[in-house]
Amino acid sequence: MRLIDAQILEIMSKTIILIPSRLSATRLPNKPLLKIDNLSIIQHVYKRAQEAKVGKVYVATGDKEIAEEIRKIKGKFILTKKKHKTGTDRIFEAYKKISKKFNCEYIINLQGDEPFINPKDIVNLNNNIISKNSDIGTIGNKITKAD
Repeated sequence: MRLIDAQILEIMSKTIILIPSRLSATRLPNKPLLKIDNLSIIQHVYKRAQEAKVGKVYVATGDKEIAEEIRKIKGKFILTKKKHKTGTDRIFEAYKKISKKFNCEYIINLQGDEPFINPKDIVNLNNNIISKNSDIGTIGNKITKAD
């Protein structure tokens, strides 16, 4: 293995992707379970996160139905309290649970309702978090004008 490959693997093992997901959204209840091409939205997001290959991937959820969807694709999940005010609160609870198992330095908060997210965007976010020595990051977009 070349030195650069070893460095990439070392950094990769320090990043974790946490995907908050819940069924009780008010605008579109059960959205994570809706199907697109025979996979639920949350399964698509999980697979895109895996394709990025930047670290371990977990769905953070308080809903057993979502956990079961992830189990169907042999994915990993962390059960959290059902009631959280924000996805960030859910991420924090999941992080506290998972940090006992392994040391992670960087957290990607990946939104659970982005089934078509480009894995390259996740890689770019990870690179940005590392280069700026941030603890956590999420993908966002600057709004330049009102519609």
